[in-house]
Amino acid sequence: MYRITPCTALLLVSALALGLTGLMSASTFAADEQASRSCIKCHKRNGKLEGVHASPGLAILCQDCHGPKGTHPKKGSTLNTFGPDSPLTAEQRTEICLTCHDHQALGEVEWTHNVHANRLGCDQCHKLHPETDPMLSLNTQQHSQLCVGCHKVKQ
Repeated sequence: MYRITPCTALLLVSALALGLTGLMSASTFAADEQASRSCIKCHKRNGKLEGVHASPGLAILCQDCHGPKGTHPKKGSTLNTFGPDSPLTAEQRTEICLTCHDHQALGEVEWTHNVHANRLGCDQCHKLHPETDPMLSLNTQQHSQLCVGCHKVKQ
């Protein structure tokens, strides 16, 4: 029998939310999809485009999260970037994620989403383009240890 874990539920809720919020006209989608293909040519070759956020089945386009290509890959690029070197604030990065992911549903699956939403970017715990997000495979003890990494336990 298959057991639905909180992480699996989160993925299911996210996929459903993407399906309901990602509606757009076919011609707009086709043009945007072509722009995403130009991103994929380099990034897939460089090994930096895997995982659920790169799944063609979900119809997530690069520009949905990263914004328009602009001058990328040249200097002065205005792409939205994620991770520790991002010029965006945690709140800005989280806001990008919340265009598809439902804040309330995330909080119901994992209470820490509500606690951290205004302080941490989603990318500080979740990895967006590896084959699998390591956060989704943590057991309870590993999850607690991750928390201790930021929240020092007083003895």
